[in-house]
Amino acid sequence: MKLIKFKPAPRLIQLLIVLIVMGLISSIWTEAEIYWGITALIILLFSLIDLWMVYKILPPVITRSLTSTLSVGIKHQVKLSVTNNNQSSMVVDVFDHFPRQAEVEGLPRRLFLDSNETAVLSYVIKPLKRGMLYFEKLECLVSSPFSLWQFTHDLPLLDEIRVYPNYAPVIEYALLATENHLSLMGILKHRRRGQGMDFHQLREFRKGDSLKQIDWKASSRMRKMIAREYQDERDQQIIVMMDCGHRMLAQDGDLSHFDHSLNALLLLGYVALRQGDSVGVSTFSHDDQRWIKPVKGVANINSLLNGVFDLQPGSAAPDYSSGARDLVIRQRKRSLVLILTNLRDDDCDDLKAAVHLLKKYHKVVVASLQEQVIVDRLEQPVINLQDALTVAATHTYLSKRDLLVKQLRNSGINTLDVLPGELALSLTNTYLELKTSGQI
Repeated sequence: MKLIKFKPAPRLIQLLIVLIVMGLISSIWTEAEIYWGITALIILLFSLIDLWMVYKILPPVITRSLTSTLSVGIKHQVKLSVTNNNQSSMVVDVFDHFPRQAEVEGLPRRLFLDSNETAVLSYVIKPLKRGMLYFEKLECLVSSPFSLWQFTHDLPLLDEIRVYPNYAPVIEYALLATENHLSLMGILKHRRRGQGMDFHQLREFRKGDSLKQIDWKASSRMRKMIAREYQDERDQQIIVMMDCGHRMLAQDGDLSHFDHSLNALLLLGYVALRQGDSVGVSTFSHDDQRWIKPVKGVANINSLLNGVFDLQPGSAAPDYSSGARDLVIRQRKRSLVLILTNLRDDDCDDLKAAVHLLKKYHKVVVASLQEQVIVDRLEQPVINLQDALTVAATHTYLSKRDLLVKQLRNSGINTLDVLPGELALSLTNTYLELKTSGQI
């Protein structure tokens, strides 16, 4: 059901102002009263006729067209098709009621449509938040033939669109991710020729091969030195534990720490799936805890995205022990567990207990995000006492945090302490190094 409401147009307001001025003049010059009365009657007559005419004008038929999925922070085009089904021309202003979690450019738009004419207009939308975007209605403002009134038609037009993390880095990686181009992204894969965990093939012995690789039986049959060639073990399982506590709401640039973690998951997932491994996700410190069983195959990257694209951090404090217990119950097979979080010195006891539990069953890596604002603050000059106190408190905070990171590393836990923008590459490099060295 459409809602209709009307209001005076700027032209009618201007005429009323003229009428008021004439009334003031006629109050001083009585001979002008008759002209004021005639003018008022004409304006009233034309405004009523114009109101009736615009009431009879049918609203335009509007359809919305946009892609089925959007990427957060990326501009996308939305098209509106506007059709005038009246027997006369019309002037209409179109405004699309876009979701509050987005920015738009190019609205509202004014169109001049002849009878039975269809026009297509477009505007740009940039989602600011992952999850579901809901378009509820369109609003069109139809001008009357004499431009004295404007009728507003609220046209229900529902659309639900999914907003995913930005695909662009993964698409770029897909173009570069060959054996000769991994280094272009800073992803370093140190290959050990012929060495690995799984047997690959037999081949002729080459200079630089280890004597342990020689297959003596095959060499005897072929009457020349034959070596075994191995490849990195496949079909391993990678579990990403994502902290959904309040610290991941910290904003660095356009993205939160949680969004940076999702980007890291996206890149790591693509690389691991391409390596033949399985990738799963477990969240903690959130009422909406999610468990995505490890999936295999590059095509299943969408399964990971669909499982977490609408997930947002909550207000709870990190609960590492609870997350570790849940994962141990869910994941029985030995896996590489990557914990993505934002550490504080008061996490020491809880985090150590969680890591100690996970170490019994899995290989554990802790990746902690630093705050860019703290790094920037230390680079600013100290001018007054307040600046000195701020810098001193910052160094105290960082020293306690660094102590926790050192304690984790000294206990044999691979620990990353990086800025949000560096997380994706650091995490992926760590995975490749552990895989190549046979630690997983």
